[in-house]
Amino acid sequence: MIKMWKPFVVMAIVGYGFIAKAQVVVERSDSIESVKADTLRLVVDNAPEEEIIIDSLNSEITTTKSVRTLGSSFAKDSIYINDDDTIHLYDNSFDGLHMLDDQVEGYKVFINGENHTYTESNARLWLKMIKYLHANAGVRNIMFEYGYSFGYLVNEYLQTGDTSLFNSLDQFAYDEYSSVIEELKNFNDSLPSDQKLYFAAIDIERGIYPVAKMLDFILPDDSVSIPDSISLHVLSLKSLAEYNDFKLDEADNGVTSSGYTSGFNFRTGATLKLVYDNFKEHKEYYKQYLKDNYTLFEDIIINKYESREKWVEYESSNAIQEYIFREDYMHKQFLKEYDEHPGNWFGQFGRCHTTKTKQNNNSCEWFKFSSLAERIKNTDGDMFKDAVMTMAIVYDNDRNFGPDKVSTSELFDKYFEDMTQNSLSLLSLSGDSAINAAYGTDFDYLILSTYNQFGSSYNYLFDEEEEDERFKLTFGYGNQDFNLDRLNSQFLNQGSISTFSTSKAYWEIMLIGHKDKFSTSTSFGKLIKESVVLGPNSYELTGYYVKDIFYYPFFTDNAWIDFSPGLGFGYSNLSLNTTETNSNSQDLNNGFLGEVKNTKYVNDAFVFDIGAIIDINLKWLTFGYHGGYNLDVSNKRWKSNREHLNDSPWTSLSGLYGTVRIGVNF
Repeated sequence: MIKMWKPFVVMAIVGYGFIAKAQVVVERSDSIESVKADTLRLVVDNAPEEEIIIDSLNSEITTTKSVRTLGSSFAKDSIYINDDDTIHLYDNSFDGLHMLDDQVEGYKVFINGENHTYTESNARLWLKMIKYLHANAGVRNIMFEYGYSFGYLVNEYLQTGDTSLFNSLDQFAYDEYSSVIEELKNFNDSLPSDQKLYFAAIDIERGIYPVAKMLDFILPDDSVSIPDSISLHVLSLKSLAEYNDFKLDEADNGVTSSGYTSGFNFRTGATLKLVYDNFKEHKEYYKQYLKDNYTLFEDIIINKYESREKWVEYESSNAIQEYIFREDYMHKQFLKEYDEHPGNWFGQFGRCHTTKTKQNNNSCEWFKFSSLAERIKNTDGDMFKDAVMTMAIVYDNDRNFGPDKVSTSELFDKYFEDMTQNSLSLLSLSGDSAINAAYGTDFDYLILSTYNQFGSSYNYLFDEEEEDERFKLTFGYGNQDFNLDRLNSQFLNQGSISTFSTSKAYWEIMLIGHKDKFSTSTSFGKLIKESVVLGPNSYELTGYYVKDIFYYPFFTDNAWIDFSPGLGFGYSNLSLNTTETNSNSQDLNNGFLGEVKNTKYVNDAFVFDIGAIIDINLKWLTFGYHGGYNLDVSNKRWKSNREHLNDSPWTSLSGLYGTVRIGVNF
């Protein structure tokens, strides 16, 4: 037999060595761009003690010397950050922001850039900036990095105080932002009618749950009759909104009444796709049913939904169009909202969206990239040419804004040394020529932060349609080597002119599951029966195996090809069945060893498997090859009636194998 599979075994072994050396961790300062849905909610691991934070924020720095634990003490020429620069997050003052008082005039748009993982300090700063800019810069409108549906629900809550709406918002957003939204409700209630806040979520509908909630919210109540042609889908929307609320609350508690966390049995994305199809077919019935809410419903289920589907297509295939399309979409949504709502604007976005110049490569590894802020600044007609102010948050343990600015990290040392833990300070770039050279074209101010407390997310708030979970079911034909030399010698010594092949053919079925960065497979194989005749007796050799293998996939960015070295274990079995037609002879024809007459002998083993899979995926069809080596780590003697026969031929189930496979992806 020509053993085509041997090169694949070598590739698998080399691949394992490569994996051990090639694992690279890429740190991105705008870490939320690696998260696939804006319905993430992060919670702080250990809530800060407000009394300690307030004390540290209000404490006055008086020393002019600093002593490091490594090295001698040294004198500093001056204090770079003092209490006047410190932003007080947990009181009602605007301390730390007063250097902006004479600078905000003439600006129409203010944008902060954050690293989303620092949720507590980010949320408190967001609230502080809203209040400050409302009082000092005519800001009446707040844009933020969510889909339109979430913004709509926020506005409804601020106007009505509907607690059921807030409960949903609490599930869709960061915990810390949910908390400040409650505070914004009280703040907004205190404002005159012509100064109240408007919230505009200008991002793509990346999160799916708020879409279902909003569509349900604008449906007529149950007393309104529903036309038959749309009844199934309208009722499904009503049910879906209740179902999602229930499941999110259930997951929030961690366990169900049965004692285990329950997943979502019904898919929001699939339900909305059916509503979308039904709406396109029966618009007149929806217009009759929805009345005044028809236009809004249509905008969500057609325009916003189609934009989401286009983005999901780009995102799921890792196409560069993903981030360019998104920035362009947010810019257009902002311009639309700007035309409809008078007053100035504020937003706090991921830092990658806030640079005012085109980037060759920013911290998200987006190349030739125009951010939201840069697009607003350069809007046709120059209406925002000198009217966009950006402020980037620089965290003490996240100072890297991209590959071209790594060298600037140490420039911040002198500032952070003067800051207390859990504090924020505003820094004007004009006072530091080195920092201004690095960041002055992108940002007007920097906000330095010594908060280092991260949030943590609940798994159920990841968009369920966007989980990287795939399956393959394949059928295969292959060959495996076995060490049957001593068994065959036994037959030859008894006068047989034929022996069993040491390369056994088999049929196989395999199920492969892939999630996140790993794959696993379960396979079952059945050896093709082979017979040897010795005198009047016939001997049939059969077998089967069951194996579980764990893989580390390469080429994860290419959906059409999979190469995955793997390591696993399993159970393998050979059975020798004899048919005796002469009971008087005392030689091998009478039995397996000429000792005991028996109709079945078994050689089974626990095996370790090392190998690799290479598959070509063409839409739903996959075909490929699996090659490797099985190592038999069990007793090599045959068994009769479950007892090993010590004088039976030594037979090993170790050997190389190769399987040609074809199957389906789902």
